[in-house]
Amino acid sequence: MSQSSVSIEEVDVCKCGYYCRLKTSRTPLNPGRRFFGCKASKENGGCGYFRWIDPSLENVDELSLMNRFIDGHNPIDRLKRKVKDLEEERDSLKFQLNENEEKMMVLNKKLKEVKLQRDWENVKFNRVVIVFLCLLTIKWFFNIV
Repeated sequence: MSQSSVSIEEVDVCKCGYYCRLKTSRTPLNPGRRFFGCKASKENGGCGYFRWIDPSLENVDELSLMNRFIDGHNPIDRLKRKVKDLEEERDSLKFQLNENEEKMMVLNKKLKEVKLQRDWENVKFNRVVIVFLCLLTIKWFFNIV
């Protein structure tokens, strides 16, 4: 932080009695310069309180500004990089999702096969039990007669 910067540790209170919002100038004379201002504009009944937070650009030479933007301090470039990074992350997550869906389909198919195999084993066991019971019944019948 430069020496001419103003501390924003404490938020200003305007004449309306509200905490002031930290705003950013979008004017050609003060692009990106931050300031505290009344949350309501004068047109909407606000008090018009105003205080710059960032130093005036009049004291900054053009070369230092150019270096600042070239070195990646330009907020627009930072946001563009952030968007690109997020898009890459999204694409990676989509790819992982597709891979996982394919794995899930394979596992579901294997699960169906295992269930069919288990059901067939149950049917075979039931047949053995029925045959055994039939044999016991026949033996019992012939022992009685």
